[in-house]
Amino acid sequence: MGFKSFTVRPISVFGATTALVSLLPLVPSNAEPLFNVTVTSNGTTTETSFTNAIDFVDQTTTSEGLTGLNPNYTISSVATVLGDFRGVDYSLTYPDRGATLIFEVPDLDISQTFSEATREANEDALDDYLVTNQDDILTKLGEFLVRTTATDPVAGNPASLQATMISSDFGLGSGFGGNGSVQVNDDNTVEETPGGIPGLAARLGRFSVDGNDGTVIELPLSYVKPLADPRWAVVLEMPLTYVDIGGSQSYSASLGGGLRIPVLDNWSLTPSVRVGGVGSDDFGAFAFMYSGSVTSSFRFTAMGLDFNLGNMLSYISTTGNPNDGEKSPDYDLQNTVARNGLSASGSSSWRLFDQPTTWEASIVNTQILGDDIYIDNYTDFAVSLGTVQSQNGLTWDAARLGITYTIGNHGYKKVNVNFGYKF
Repeated sequence: MGFKSFTVRPISVFGATTALVSLLPLVPSNAEPLFNVTVTSNGTTTETSFTNAIDFVDQTTTSEGLTGLNPNYTISSVATVLGDFRGVDYSLTYPDRGATLIFEVPDLDISQTFSEATREANEDALDDYLVTNQDDILTKLGEFLVRTTATDPVAGNPASLQATMISSDFGLGSGFGGNGSVQVNDDNTVEETPGGIPGLAARLGRFSVDGNDGTVIELPLSYVKPLADPRWAVVLEMPLTYVDIGGSQSYSASLGGGLRIPVLDNWSLTPSVRVGGVGSDDFGAFAFMYSGSVTSSFRFTAMGLDFNLGNMLSYISTTGNPNDGEKSPDYDLQNTVARNGLSASGSSSWRLFDQPTTWEASIVNTQILGDDIYIDNYTDFAVSLGTVQSQNGLTWDAARLGITYTIGNHGYKKVNVNFGYKF
């Protein structure tokens, strides 16, 4: 492949991908903020929304912040603060003109009264209560968010870090959609020791659930290195993910590696391990996760089509809180995952870059067991079209463009436009 093809083809397909996203009637926009507060004091009620969790908590739990939210509030006012932290309701009450502060989170069965000499001292005591995770409030908050909401960036929905790690491990081992799809010729021989095959991809999508809409951008990077017996291969993959929900943004990444082991010429097993992390001041969410999985890929031909049966069993867990000592949810999750799918592919009459193409259609179901999460069962329906590259007796998907439609429990809907390119 010449340098011009090397550079122009990915750029051209990225442009086509972006154009296709702009034309798709994905889901209606409903960008409502995830953090809302109502402050009532001296007969005046104000409502304010935030897109940043840290700003939200800092401003709604201090008298200085409350004065900015409701100009009628003073340090001797009777006042009620009703907060909504990503779907978790709480209240702060100054029941009289004195210093007493009552903090309640009904969903977490939390009720705490602070009775220091001044309001400032009580607000400092509340801050310490949160930062030191007393009564396991931050742990309970993390568990509640992933169990009852579809917007948490750590887990509980197909746009979370947990779900991205699950789908990445499955793609790494199964080859669905062109991921890790490096095949050896039928006679299992190659002309010379094969080199590595790097790849890049882009997935642009929108989702809708429970009145919240979001945008997801994923940029997975991959590398496949066939070994001396090219049926064996080391596969590496690193997706970078950006999510925006109601103006609140999160960023996550993971790195996974696996070893493809041939059982039969058409059947391989890929054990893999992965570590990942997500961080967001906007969501007030920080977590590390790790996973271990085994994925089976069984390929066969029927009715003139090529089929691939993919099955994965995975264990995934959080590990520690990278933002320990701050007022952010503490996640403690352990889950077992089954992800199973079937793809069919065949030759197409379409041409891309003046090259023959193949089509692929697949259906993949994910079920997440163990600790409760909100969306624990979802299914991906995908179609794609792409070119095939051959060299030294190896064949792989080169450029591939497709669409994935995801549905899950609680009415979850997501549309992705996918692009992948292997050099």
